[in-house]
Amino acid sequence: MNGPVTETQWYIARDGKQHGPLTDVEMRTFVAHSYLRPADLIWRPGMAEWLPAPQVFPAVFPEPAPVAIAPQPAAPSIAPSNASPAGMTAQPSDYDTLDVEDVPAPRSMLRRLATAAAVITVIGGGAFALATYQEPLMKMMAGGGASKVETSAETAAVTPEPIPPAPDTLPPETPPAAANNTVVTSSPSTVADAAAPAADTQIAALPPEPPAGPPSIDGSKLDERLQKIPLWVQLKRDYPDWYVGHIAAAEKLVTDKRPDSDVATHLAQGLVTLRRQNADKALAASPDKLRRVATAFLENLKSLQSQGVSACYGFISKGEISPAVVQQMESPETATAFNAHVGAVFDAIAEGGKTPAKHAVAVKGDYDILIKELGKIGWKEEDLQTFSNPRLLSKQPPEQVCKMVLDWFVAHLAVKDKGVQDRLLYETLKPVVTG
Repeated sequence: MNGPVTETQWYIARDGKQHGPLTDVEMRTFVAHSYLRPADLIWRPGMAEWLPAPQVFPAVFPEPAPVAIAPQPAAPSIAPSNASPAGMTAQPSDYDTLDVEDVPAPRSMLRRLATAAAVITVIGGGAFALATYQEPLMKMMAGGGASKVETSAETAAVTPEPIPPAPDTLPPETPPAAANNTVVTSSPSTVADAAAPAADTQIAALPPEPPAGPPSIDGSKLDERLQKIPLWVQLKRDYPDWYVGHIAAAEKLVTDKRPDSDVATHLAQGLVTLRRQNADKALAASPDKLRRVATAFLENLKSLQSQGVSACYGFISKGEISPAVVQQMESPETATAFNAHVGAVFDAIAEGGKTPAKHAVAVKGDYDILIKELGKIGWKEEDLQTFSNPRLLSKQPPEQVCKMVLDWFVAHLAVKDKGVQDRLLYETLKPVVTG
């Protein structure tokens, strides 16, 4: 890969299976929503070995209860390894990156995130979130006064879905094989303590992962197909290490006779991971590049809408890993609008990484102009109230959500003042490239 990946990648070992990588945002969601189990083992680059979840995230396991895991009859017991991978350290400060001590109790966090989670449920997963506009829109509709529409997190009714860890190509710094599913009855204070489980702790052995040689895609049929598509030519050129590893893993799925949908999902998920890792560079691109991202996003949404409401709504709710996109990725050379959308994002990443630009923040006058453009295409005050309130938006039928999202981008791109348009698009595109 040309540039270093600075975003932390987390891994979870559960029930003898390894999951990951997860981004900081995804791991925060797991922690905040209590999806971690006391028996889970956690690892990330910089940690010398797998550690129990209660030790890594003590704030969400305030009173861990002793849990015994019965050993698997067929698997031999494996003692924890004390060997640290080269270049890794195991200092307590290694775990401070996620600020887990600052994570409130799960119920409190759920209340605080309810509004954002409702938006993610309806229009998240790689599409965009409108929480940025909620307060100014409400004030403008009320003539500058307080809105009577319920928008607080306390009233949001939609429960967020968990973000499942999606298998993907492991980074060059591969986590050590999880040696055990040790569950400790008290939080160890050092890595040395974690390496020596208590005498009454039962251990379920996990099979060690075989060492893997350097990936190769020589003679790959998939590589041959993808290199006929400009997007994938760009990805191979700009991210050679990622590309080789990702396509090699896809070829392994083909060799294992996995369904085409599994291979397509792997390709799509890889795009999501790479996009998120470079989102800050995309947002640092010039206004012209961001305008192209918005235009390509809109055209892709229109293309999906022509296939049916479910395709459009699926992309809005799940992004690149929606069923309609995955189906297109089974024949990636035919996914014209989708390839153009993702290509625009990576064009922005390439430019923003080389010559980053600064963007001004949208102001009230910008939103006034946007609301006028929405009025020209038929939006009423109640439409603004619905679109800016996650609780109300979540109750709309899929076809209405699709129409409103399309209208939202049409109105942005219809703004004639380029300065105003640039400021509005910079805010609107943040979740498009980071979600």
